[in-house]
Amino acid sequence: MNRPNRPRNRQPRPPRQQQNNQRGGSSRPSRAPATPQQASGTVPTVQQVIPGASVFIILKEDQPTGEETKGIVQDLLTRGNHPRGIKVRLRDGQVGRVQRMGDSSGVPSASSDEPRAQTAPSSSRFTMRYTDVRLDDEFATGPPPRSLADFIPDFDDNSSSTPTAGVETVKCPFCDAFEGDEAAVTHHIDREHLS
Repeated sequence: MNRPNRPRNRQPRPPRQQQNNQRGGSSRPSRAPATPQQASGTVPTVQQVIPGASVFIILKEDQPTGEETKGIVQDLLTRGNHPRGIKVRLRDGQVGRVQRMGDSSGVPSASSDEPRAQTAPSSSRFTMRYTDVRLDDEFATGPPPRSLADFIPDFDDNSSSTPTAGVETVKCPFCDAFEGDEAAVTHHIDREHLS
């Protein structure tokens, strides 16, 4: 039955590509071939990849070529084992997946077949992101000794001296017995002498 209220889709369909007629096949290109370590399942585990270990990683942009970059692990970014390799951040800031362990010396060497390792010294001058200032020698090890009395202002014993805060004391012109600031003397005069 033809429904008149429903508009018909008149957009042309793209031509179908003949790709082995697999169900669920996508039109995007196939993935890059896995590295031998990934194919055989011998990528290092979280027990082997620890901060300070020398490793070879594949950067995200190098996944199609499989080019490995050597470095020292600074941070682990993957919590557990991963079939394509544990994701790590190297000391020079590069991020990638570990493919194999490096030599145990822990010092990355630059060679002609590793162009990324040659650019690493320019960015490796900032190896420590955060420093603890408490470990510096120029700072005191603790606060100076203090007591609560150090924070209480000293009061002079000679309370008979005149205040120096700019407030003048005057005497009552009628009785010469009352003494205070100008507002107090005016109030005294109004209450005692003029009312």
